[in-house]
Amino acid sequence: MKKIYLEFFRGISSVFILGWHIIFLAPTGHPTKFSGYWGTDALMMFFILSGLVICLTQQNKPTTAAVFLKNRFVRIYPQFLVGMLLAFVALYITHTAFPSSSVILGNFLMVSTMKDYMGYVVPSIQSNLPVWSLSFEMAFYILFAFTIGRNQKKAIFYWFIIAIIALPLYYLKIDRDALTHIIAVFAFSSIWLLGYYIYEYRDYFYADKYVALFGLGVMPLISRMHIVANFYDPSKFFLLSLFAVPFFRYCLQLPPAGKQIKMIYLVIPHVIIVTIALSVRYMPLTNTLVYSTLPYVYMGLGYVVHVFKLNEPVKNFVAKAGAILGRYSYSLYITHFTILFIFSKLTHNMLVYLLVPLPIIAFIAYGLETWVQPVVNNYFRKRTDRFVPESLPILTAQAN
Repeated sequence: MKKIYLEFFRGISSVFILGWHIIFLAPTGHPTKFSGYWGTDALMMFFILSGLVICLTQQNKPTTAAVFLKNRFVRIYPQFLVGMLLAFVALYITHTAFPSSSVILGNFLMVSTMKDYMGYVVPSIQSNLPVWSLSFEMAFYILFAFTIGRNQKKAIFYWFIIAIIALPLYYLKIDRDALTHIIAVFAFSSIWLLGYYIYEYRDYFYADKYVALFGLGVMPLISRMHIVANFYDPSKFFLLSLFAVPFFRYCLQLPPAGKQIKMIYLVIPHVIIVTIALSVRYMPLTNTLVYSTLPYVYMGLGYVVHVFKLNEPVKNFVAKAGAILGRYSYSLYITHFTILFIFSKLTHNMLVYLLVPLPIIAFIAYGLETWVQPVVNNYFRKRTDRFVPESLPILTAQAN
């Protein structure tokens, strides 16, 4: 059974990424800096969710390393391939220069990162920049597959220690090469592993609704901190992920168990973070004040839902919206940028740019998930059946 809150926030994260890229690629330029981190916030949510869901799936339907990797490949790569092919169509339509053969190969091998911020092995293709995150996501899956076995808990713990060590190494290694890419993968995997541990140790702690909402409200302020010059700062996002722990534990909608995360545990560090934000002034004062008050705004919204007895309508909305948005989140993620890229190059009319691409994006996302993915699943399932004796059960991971 899918967790409706997790499905909803996976879907809504993809919508936030879409929204930010609409602003980012707008033919008239960025209308506001206020929204500049929306996509990054949502992406970190994806990383946490990915680790959490992989733990949930593997515990409910355990698989071998080979089966796990096959399931991840079947789920990720076919739609990724479609997204990449659409990206080259976009380059052709917009008369944009094609990258070199080595860059093309690196993109298809999923080892690309964004040129301006990373670019360790090869830069991501210009017409589909979001594919950079999939090079990290697939690396997380491969690392996780190596841990599957009798000593998995110990192996994941050692992986987590290496990930924590990689956080400072990320800033010491300034060369843009394959080694830096590996360090970056381990550093960002700390966020993925934190999501994994949220589900692994779900019975050791819990949080109520208001603590969960407060933690969610702290996250945007942290993501806008300028600890170092690099925009993609894994240490900052790891701190953000720590505040996400009570929120995602609450989203599991499991009975309280273990130690309760109390409000004071979050309020004190939040005050420290707000003090730093007001002292250093790494963003406009208005933005600082808005983001500093978000935890209390979210708690207020939660209280309003309670007072007006809107809990059931909200749950129904989350369930229905999550069923749709969660299902199409990946197909939306892998294709939306390409369509926006085409229209940003071909038109300067904002109304056309805002209205025309969205139904095209929705249609492609629907087609990939409804028509293409089932065909791919059936093809690989038949090939697996062909080589597995009928007397042996086939273990398959849930396609999340």
